Amino acid sequence: MEILKSLDRAHSREDILRAIMPRLNALGIEYVISAMIPLKRLPARTQKNYLILENTSDEWNRLYFSKGYMYTDPIVQTTLTSTTGFRWSEIEPAGALDPRSRQVMNEASEFGLGDGFTVPLATLEEERGGLTFAGRQLEISPGQRGMLTLLASYVVGQTLLIDNGPSERRMGLTPRERESLQWVAEGKTDWEIGELMGISRHGVDFHLRSARMKLGCISRTQAVAEGFRRGLIV
Repeated sequence: MEILKSLDRAHSREDILRAIMPRLNALGIEYVISAMIPLKRLPARTQKNYLILENTSDEWNRLYFSKGYMYTDPIVQTTLTSTTGFRWSEIEPAGALDPRSRQVMNEASEFGLGDGFTVPLATLEEERGGLTFAGRQLEISPGQRGMLTLLASYVVGQTLLIDNGPSERRMGLTPRERESLQWVAEGKTDWEIGELMGISRHGVDFHLRSARMKLGCISRTQAVAEGFRRGLIV
């Protein structure tokens, strides 16, 4: 909650990085990389437009985009197909990566990106992207993975809000929207929420989408964090 409150006061990408990096360093996290993922192959200069937030070196950025690594990066490919956060070590068992993918990972390691935890994210328009926490060697527990998943969604949401300028996102939630968001915070599935509220899964999805839009959030996780912050759920 302390980090979320610091992010609320952020007015730039630099403010966001200053708010989160000192607290993340204790986990071995030195870098944050967030981007949307274009589905079609694009020129290097255009690929950079999909970056949301990052603090890696200029040299690594030039290398990554000039060589088109986005299209052979195993982290990007896993982000497109995964719905939950994953450690890099979980996708590369011995001998599983092809030579081009292995080259990306080896060169990333040379720039201090030897280990990471990536959180896949999707916008309301179903565009795919993610946020990666990376460093030479991460020290994160299962409980901290959940914290990083929540933080990733909130960081991306706040960065996009800064990009879009002031917005009218102080709308109140209806009782049903608040109730559905409360159940999400307690870890219930759409089916379980529907049973508890006496509505269909489609009804649950409708209320949660509405709540996300009113709160200016790109995911349910971020909506839960925003709900806690504003005292809408407990």
